[in-house]
Amino acid sequence: MRCSGCAVSSSMLVLLSKMRRSLFLYRVPPNGEKNSSVSLCTEVEYARSIDIQKEETALRIGFIGTGSMGGMLVRAFLQSTPASELQVVACNRSPEKLAQITSRFPHVETAASPEETVSRSDIVFLCVKPGDAKGVIQQVLPYIRENHYFISINSAVMLEEMEAALPCRVSKVIPSITQVGMSGVTLVMHGSRMCADEQRFIESWLGKISKPIVVEENDLRVCSDLSSCGPAFLAVMLREFAMAAVRQGGIPRDLADSLVKEMTQGVGKLLTEEGFEFEDIINRVAVPGGITAEGIKVLHPSLHGVFDQLLVTTRSKSKHHGAPAPDSK
Repeated sequence: MRCSGCAVSSSMLVLLSKMRRSLFLYRVPPNGEKNSSVSLCTEVEYARSIDIQKEETALRIGFIGTGSMGGMLVRAFLQSTPASELQVVACNRSPEKLAQITSRFPHVETAASPEETVSRSDIVFLCVKPGDAKGVIQQVLPYIRENHYFISINSAVMLEEMEAALPCRVSKVIPSITQVGMSGVTLVMHGSRMCADEQRFIESWLGKISKPIVVEENDLRVCSDLSSCGPAFLAVMLREFAMAAVRQGGIPRDLADSLVKEMTQGVGKLLTEEGFEFEDIINRVAVPGGITAEGIKVLHPSLHGVFDQLLVTTRSKSKHHGAPAPDSK
């Protein structure tokens, strides 16, 4: 029996920030009886999920793969979390990529294999190529404990497939390059074994480096186009804007790039910090009959349908994204 919504009263819940394989403690009322009106995980699940340590110890997060996204997550977590609260264990098929991490963060523990990474971790991030994900899951299966959290960062493996293969709690997250700057969105999807407090626990860690937003797995493709692929799409457009200024205005490339970058940062602050909506910015800048309004008239026919076609293309590509790489032999 799962916890019914995990609606635990704050008066009966002590959240821990420095703990190992633990999520929450409940207080027993003075009369020695648990409050029956409060919905809690069953005691069997409590023992499985919580495993409270008598001494405060650092949470151990393992990373299988430290390439572009895996390495970024390692660096982001280490930069945002005191060393006393986090111990990272990492492995990679390429010693060079692992060395890039350990040269900057010498206290990162290295593991010789995915199996060793799993056995030494509380939370495991699977950060391998989509075509390798299912194979690695089978590889580490004998080393997975029920109280593990297993998190995949790619969309190739469905939550249902992960839960069918693994005995532990699973989630799927889609990070973004914006986490290099401790910003942007991490998309989050949780498996059915995750109760509400366990979900909040994982999201609180992701919240150290981003804004975690929970989405439905069926909406993942279009949401990741916006949050994860979006920075590259936007950068392409901004680069073309700057290059057009170089061609049409004769200004130096570095000046054009600098102006576009600063403008983009300013627009981002208006949208995220000052309460502006897209239409607010357009209406404030593009006054009727003005220069900006004339420029927008040029953009409208050129942009019409462009992003629809972009989303159609990415959706089509994603259907084959998780296929294993062909054997080179």
